[in-house]
Amino acid sequence: MAAENTNAPEPRVQLVIGVVRRGDEILLVQESLGAGGEILWSLPGGGVEAGELMNEALRREIREETGLLVGDPVRTAFLMHIDSERHPSALAVAFEIDEWSGDVAPGDDEIRQAAFFPLPDALKLLGELDSATQRDPLVGYLSGAIAPGTTWLYRNRGGEETLVARW
Repeated sequence: MAAENTNAPEPRVQLVIGVVRRGDEILLVQESLGAGGEILWSLPGGGVEAGELMNEALRREIREETGLLVGDPVRTAFLMHIDSERHPSALAVAFEIDEWSGDVAPGDDEIRQAAFFPLPDALKLLGELDSATQRDPLVGYLSGAIAPGTTWLYRNRGGEETLVARW
């Protein structure tokens, strides 16, 4: 009988987020994101599955959530490293996507709708996210207040979100 390896690392959550633009508009998706299950708007994206590279996960997630076919990302928008009780050491990376085709038609049951919004309207909708971890990197990047490629480090413990560092 083989001994269980208690030193094996726990799987870590990896998330990808897509910034898809149409002129001066940003693509957002509406889903249950609020602390109490409220339906809110955010950027499309989701989890990287076992055996997937981030660019593959990004294409799959955007296809599922919006119906669009996207090319590989062209640059990193921002990176978040989040340590929480539920997901220790989660990594989320947002990418800019320049090439896409198709019509917006969500195919994911968790997505209520997907639509392009003028940047000021998108920033207002994203500002309604009740979690700083979900809201601040998105709004900071899209508003131009935070430089592309910025790394955000958060620790979420006991219901409190703390921005530990940003560079």
